[in-house]
Amino acid sequence: MWINYLDQALLLAALAVSVNLLVGYAGQVSVAHAAFAGVGGYAVCFLAGEHGWPYLASLVVAVLVATAFGVVIGLIALGLAQEFLILMTLAFSLGIIGVFATFDSLGGVMGLTGVDGLRLFGFELDGPSDWLIPSAVVLVLVFAVCHRLGESPYGRVLKGIREDTVATRALGKNTFGRKVGIFAITSGLTGLIGGVYSGWLGQATPSAFGFPLAMAVFAMVIVGGNANLVGSIVAGVVLTMIEPVLREVLGVQSTQAALWQVVLYGALLVLVMIVRPQGLFPERSKRVAPPGTGAKATPRSPSAGAPYADAEVVLRADGLSKRFGGITAAKDLALELRRGTITALVGPNGAGKTTAFNLLTGTVVPDTGSVRLNGAELVGMRPDLIVRAGLVRTFQDVRLLDRLTCLENVMLAVPDQPGERLGRLFVPGRAVSRADRAVAAQAMEWLDFVGMADHAGTPADALSYGQSKLVSLARALATRADVLLLDEPASGVDATWVETMLSMVAAVREEGRTVCLVEHNLDVVRELADHTYFMELGEITASGTLAELTGSARLAEAYFGAQ
Repeated sequence: MWINYLDQALLLAALAVSVNLLVGYAGQVSVAHAAFAGVGGYAVCFLAGEHGWPYLASLVVAVLVATAFGVVIGLIALGLAQEFLILMTLAFSLGIIGVFATFDSLGGVMGLTGVDGLRLFGFELDGPSDWLIPSAVVLVLVFAVCHRLGESPYGRVLKGIREDTVATRALGKNTFGRKVGIFAITSGLTGLIGGVYSGWLGQATPSAFGFPLAMAVFAMVIVGGNANLVGSIVAGVVLTMIEPVLREVLGVQSTQAALWQVVLYGALLVLVMIVRPQGLFPERSKRVAPPGTGAKATPRSPSAGAPYADAEVVLRADGLSKRFGGITAAKDLALELRRGTITALVGPNGAGKTTAFNLLTGTVVPDTGSVRLNGAELVGMRPDLIVRAGLVRTFQDVRLLDRLTCLENVMLAVPDQPGERLGRLFVPGRAVSRADRAVAAQAMEWLDFVGMADHAGTPADALSYGQSKLVSLARALATRADVLLLDEPASGVDATWVETMLSMVAAVREEGRTVCLVEHNLDVVRELADHTYFMELGEITASGTLAELTGSARLAEAYFGAQ
């Protein structure tokens, strides 16, 4: 009896681990994975039970079919907002269970039953003790895959997607591709688990993979802790064993034990949400090397000091226009950014300065116009590809990834990490771990560069506003992009941090990079900018030095005089 329950506990723990990878790491809340397990279970019972296929071959098919379902549903659902993703996956779950119950070839409402005589690698799987090793092996395999993915550079990108998809994409990461990928991987894993689960049950029925199973697995994830796979295993085993303990130890009748199990599930969930919302086992952060272990970032052949007019044009935008309904957000914008210089974009609130950044970086696709970076056209490229081409931005509202440390925020921005590619992640050897240590060293260098190395292990949500601006700058620098668009780097920052930010932006220019900044503080513009564009009502209406612009009576009345 106890071995039978242990089999179930191991398999449900494996299911919780796979769902935690999707929900806890990637932040994609799906209630369809119990149904994906059902796809695997039905595939095994249909092929092995009804048509005499070898059990191993039917398990392979179960994984492939569940993965295919995951790709399709992922492509449909993952472009949706989170609340619609939940509804979409719920609809799929109910729909697939309805399909199972509809077709006579799948057993109808009774399902496929009486599946026995399964063999795996020559061993007969008849009694509960025979299923103990396969169940344990599945749990170990699922844990190993999920841990490798979650606690790696690939997993760091998933956490970035969880925290802020827009900010993660703005660091050069293909967020949609990874959403679909992780949805497919976890679907395949649940298909495998479902195939073993149905083999252990000897049947596949609509009720076995319905909504109650999905909710039980979510309870295991929440109680164990998001993004902590060990917690999912502990919670999976503990919650599964509640019913047998009630029945076998406390002597509660079967029907009452099932009801009490539901009550205890709910009470435990409420208790965890109130007392320890992060779950029994909290998410782990990247271990930080002591400050000072990284070398100072070394400037590259600075071109600052050369006359602005003589500097090479790195980025040129021509004729950029964008309308939102009846509102003209940008009209025929044209500007140039020159290598090793700082250009300011100023104007009143609502002038369209942030919209201009959105158009340059591909966040918003222009109706007309061209943006060329080192001669290459950017219009039509995905935002992550634009970052990899050499153009990166920061945000007015900073958009650090709150639950990641400062070090992890900056590490995420480092391009071309081997561990972010699935093909490299599962190659034997320590190449990925060595590369990740090198990435951590680079991130420490940039934190040191902006004076934030002492805060490397601090979660981003614990920083002051000025500190978060500096970490945001370090993150942008870590992308190695030659052109940086800084959206109000000194706004909302007290005087002490303004001076620090000024010195950092100047140091970026000395490092040989090109900067364009949106800024309302004219003292900042006066001290930093080599060239200034004035923008109003979606148009650039003047350009020159700040002294030339402030000398214009019209502009002084329209904007500068109000400063």
